[in-house]
Amino acid sequence: MSQIWLIGRPVSHSLSPAMHNAAFTKLGLPHRYELKETADDQLAATLERMRREGDVLGANVTIPHKETVLRLVDEVDEGARRIGAVNTIVSRGARLVGYNTDKYGFEKALETQLRRVPGGPEGFPFTGARILIIGAGGAARACALSLLEHKNTVDIANRDPARAEALARALEVDGRHPQVVTWPKGRVPVDAIVNATPLGLDGEEALEDVQLPMWVIDLVPTAVETPLVKRAKATDNVTVVDGLSMLLHQAARSFELWTGVPAPLEAMRAALPRDV
Repeated sequence: MSQIWLIGRPVSHSLSPAMHNAAFTKLGLPHRYELKETADDQLAATLERMRREGDVLGANVTIPHKETVLRLVDEVDEGARRIGAVNTIVSRGARLVGYNTDKYGFEKALETQLRRVPGGPEGFPFTGARILIIGAGGAARACALSLLEHKNTVDIANRDPARAEALARALEVDGRHPQVVTWPKGRVPVDAIVNATPLGLDGEEALEDVQLPMWVIDLVPTAVETPLVKRAKATDNVTVVDGLSMLLHQAARSFELWTGVPAPLEAMRAALPRDV
């Protein structure tokens, strides 16, 4: 039986094994998705083990390794290189190829939610808007690039301003970069906020001091709704995108990269603990 790993720290909360293993079962594929808790000083050795062991088809990469893995794999897809982060590894013999499916998952999650808005148009919901992203890791990079490509103004806030500055310098579309701003408080003049931090994994509120805008996109994929998602859903005239939706769609794209066959999306959706 071939293996696919989830490399990160922490990973015990992850819903990905249930989702991917349901997909493998649905299609009768002899694969198994497994958690690999990996500290910073274990990352290079973990990837070397992937190269040596012929039964590892690939891996997902999560916090905090998405940017570091970019420098450790043997080849990087152009999309992942532009983002500056890898969340999917495909094993090709002894070579590891890095991809990024977070951007795809983010866009599909937003498009899916837009279709649920009564009378709303189809497609990507933001063009010419101002969007605030909190966080400056791999997921934030993927979202920022997508929003820039759709001609939006992107603000970045992070507890470590140096990381936000590095992200802003690295990403550019048609001469436009994200703009670094201070951590939000009170009323923020934006059309949407994206939580691309881990805040919410342990039940904490990511934006407790912030008046919510018209859209709230929380990338944290949890079995129960995060406090931010709960508050946004209880607020009038706020459209909410839950982290499970992006998780589902990025996972489907990763599945296709590993297996070469279309992902059974409905089987994967049914394996999640909540409707998305």
